[in-house]
Amino acid sequence: MSKKPKDKQSQILAQLILLNDKIEKQRSFKSVFTTGIIYGIGFFVGSAILATISLGILGPYIAKITWISETYTRGTELK
Repeated sequence: MSKKPKDKQSQILAQLILLNDKIEKQRSFKSVFTTGIIYGIGFFVGSAILATISLGILGPYIAKITWISETYTRGTELK
């Protein structure tokens, strides 16, 4: 019976060491920087997709607003 607790303790210690190593890698500057870049690109692409879809759906309704349609026609007359 004395072997099992020591065996379990060594397994737990090995797992803790492994977890500490992984946490150190995740907290490194390179990892944090790479994660930030990936999240930034994802946010940019996702925002662009949502804006395109929403403008595509709401575009005809937005064009009916008078000051928007007047500004658009004034802009096309400048050409």
